[in-house]
Amino acid sequence: MEALESFYPFCSLSKEEILALKEIVWLKKYQKGELIVYEEEKISSLYFLLQGEVKLYKVNRFDGEVFLGFLKQGFLIDYKQGFDAKSFANAECKTSSLVACFDAEKFNLLLEAYPKILQVFFKELLKKMALYEELIQRELVFDSTAKIAYVLKFHLRDFNIHKKNENAAFLNIQPETLSRILKKLHREGIIRTNKIGKIEVLDEDKLQMIFKQDAK
Repeated sequence: MEALESFYPFCSLSKEEILALKEIVWLKKYQKGELIVYEEEKISSLYFLLQGEVKLYKVNRFDGEVFLGFLKQGFLIDYKQGFDAKSFANAECKTSSLVACFDAEKFNLLLEAYPKILQVFFKELLKKMALYEELIQRELVFDSTAKIAYVLKFHLRDFNIHKKNENAAFLNIQPETLSRILKKLHREGIIRTNKIGKIEVLDEDKLQMIFKQDAK
């Protein structure tokens, strides 16, 4: 298995800092479809995705999935001082993944001794906050059309990789709604489907105006 220092952001740390982290970390491989943590599970470790792709989601009272986002690198569990916590969401591997698991109690002590490590993890937490900011924008501000336009603008590659039902679930809309809106965008000349069945954006400005207007 590869060493911690082979992966971003740990490759930027000094040998001394890496050795300190290695005292409190173990690396674990997960297979596609495997859950790393469950929603509301009590946790005593800090999970950091080094390699792979993970879907974050919650389950509502009707046992339906509420999609939160994809991670391809970064914190799976939000860091809290003291770290007496439960998992906020389910974390499911979409591909085989490699995760660094840090002992939370020892991690708190380590941060006091190594300011550079604190700086690196703080930057990673800011990225996680950006994920939640996007989620709030998408779910509380955008209607279904704006959601789809936003995803096609900023996450087209991921959209084309996944099946229609998966994309609908990620957007928290019905598959029929997704199909109807995509047909509308096709008719308006904003997008097209190429010969291999992948969506291409023809008019970036019109696409962006859909969610820009919705955000006002």
